[in-house]
Amino acid sequence: MWLFALFQARTLFGRIVKTGSCGAAAVALYAGLTSTPPSATQIALSLAVIAALWLHGYREGRRSSYASAQCEAEIREDEGRIRVAGGGVDLTLHLVSRRLTVNKVAKRFVSTDAPGEFQRLRSGRFEWPFRALAVAPEPASNAGSVRSGSGASAARWAGEGATSTSDIDTGETTALTGEREIDVYWKHPGQGDRLLFSVAGPGGKYEALDRAFSIFAAWIDREDEARRAIEHRHQAEAWQRDWEAKRLAEESDHARGRGDSAFDETDPHLRVVAKAAKAIMPLSRW
Repeated sequence: MWLFALFQARTLFGRIVKTGSCGAAAVALYAGLTSTPPSATQIALSLAVIAALWLHGYREGRRSSYASAQCEAEIREDEGRIRVAGGGVDLTLHLVSRRLTVNKVAKRFVSTDAPGEFQRLRSGRFEWPFRALAVAPEPASNAGSVRSGSGASAARWAGEGATSTSDIDTGETTALTGEREIDVYWKHPGQGDRLLFSVAGPGGKYEALDRAFSIFAAWIDREDEARRAIEHRHQAEAWQRDWEAKRLAEESDHARGRGDSAFDETDPHLRVVAKAAKAIMPLSRW
């Protein structure tokens, strides 16, 4: 397996060139070792060429296995995090920050509509909303049209973004065969939907990617509902406090008004004072 890295290349022509270079470096190394005296420069140069060829082949092999591997999702609901890796895609969904972090994506998947920095680095961070749109191939008979996203998901994305899965709106039942494409979009604040990358493969290869975005959208819905419930409760409590404060203020004003108009009839102390004053008035006159 390790020796295969010396001949691993993306194309047949590349493998031929690498094989020839490896053979030439091996011959130069043998000549340098057997020469009298041994040529240290020739030996070092040959070893450097062989090491460079092996490193290139090793990276090509890792890239090939990374792109051909089955896409899998690691769901950590307690942490609010989903990691998706395989099939040329490596990304993470964070619920706390509501962020999509693309660690790495194969160059052939990157869309020309994606932001320039993402096209150059093939990685980046994107704030909510974002979605994954699964597109099923049209039937050969063209009897129906492919329609992505359920009604609820489509309506929700129209407002703030959502993840939609594929539905085939046809007049007859059609089996999904062949390749299935999944497009990952990010909603730019000023430019609308931007296609970041598209993956295509057998029906089940990227199912984990679609499922991860669906689960993450459900988490967002649940969190938004909980936040709205808390806001409604706080509003109800504030309204109750305001109502009680107004009621107490009205009762206080009403009681104060009654005291001003008939204080001598309602307050016993004032009645005693008034009677004493009437008894003293005749004596003062006499």
